[in-house]
Amino acid sequence: MPAPRQIHSHAALRGIAALLVVAYHLQFGASYQLPLERATPAFNRSYLFVDLFFILSGFIISYVNDAARSRGVSLGEMQSFMRARVARLYPLHLFCLLCLALFRLLITGLQYARDKPVDYWQAHSLESLASQFVLLNAWLPKDPQWNIPSWSISAEFVAYALFPIVVTIHARARKSCELAMAALSIAFFSYILATSGSLDIVVGLAPARCVAGFFLGMLLYFHRDRMARLPGMVLTVLQIAAVAAILLILATPVADPWIIPAFFLLVGSTWTDQGLLPKLLRARPLLWLGDISYSVYLNHVCLIEILAFLWARSAQHLLGNGVLNRCAWIGLVYVATLGISHLTFQFVERPMRQWLAMRWLGRRADPIRRSPAAP
Repeated sequence: MPAPRQIHSHAALRGIAALLVVAYHLQFGASYQLPLERATPAFNRSYLFVDLFFILSGFIISYVNDAARSRGVSLGEMQSFMRARVARLYPLHLFCLLCLALFRLLITGLQYARDKPVDYWQAHSLESLASQFVLLNAWLPKDPQWNIPSWSISAEFVAYALFPIVVTIHARARKSCELAMAALSIAFFSYILATSGSLDIVVGLAPARCVAGFFLGMLLYFHRDRMARLPGMVLTVLQIAAVAAILLILATPVADPWIIPAFFLLVGSTWTDQGLLPKLLRARPLLWLGDISYSVYLNHVCLIEILAFLWARSAQHLLGNGVLNRCAWIGLVYVATLGISHLTFQFVERPMRQWLAMRWLGRRADPIRRSPAAP
């Protein structure tokens, strides 16, 4: 089977979504916010772009692995698929966790030397560290600590475990399988609408949040040809409508699940790389951002913690607590995150993935743009 075409739009969307998740975490602990940050709830709701990741992931995983095949998935194929996903996700996760642990060890030593002990190593914190190490942190009803974004990787592995099973069922009973997938996704989002209205779920129901979005992505893949038959002008209209709906929902206090249809439409209308939006998303900086999106997503919380420790003891005293300090802090976080993420992509994420792929699968791994991670 020939390698599928790379979907440049989806790669760029992953990168943009990762940057918006960084914006969300920049709201935590902010003693001062810019007028733009205060004027709209959009930044405080940018955690919703993780749900865009899940829909993208379901589509691309299906696209790369021929989920609409007429035969089921063999045991050997299941093993190869899961090994490929571990090779894609786990090395950088482990690297980030070790870096954060080393930093906290250093801080612990410094604080004890100054008779100001810290609680990084209390029992509940060590439990959180252990759960993240084995990627069970999306399941356990504990406060997320350490590298918080890793919850979505933990949740994605549930979707990955279900993927070969769903593909096998779909090969035997297509309509029934698709109806069941749609029903499960709609049931989850309807439950959220009827209860909290918030999709800011990182433990407990987090795997269900992931699977609901992942299934929607798979359904989009199964019916992708319907979008492919539309002319470019119609796709452009759908893309503009999707973006407008996303911006409107982010800026208004409506329940989170209402953004899911807009994400669904955005992913479906851009997969052909036709229309106005894909032309804009084809810019090289955005494709580069898509390549490093997983590094951006996993690195940024660790970097924010490290930079905040240094910032509070240096520049903050010089810049005060106003517009200049906030702009400088946001700029520093983004520049550092992009720079470090480029390095981890080049020297951790990509080489470790290739090494594990050769060791476990006997072949080189697919290009990053055809192999999405949690973002």
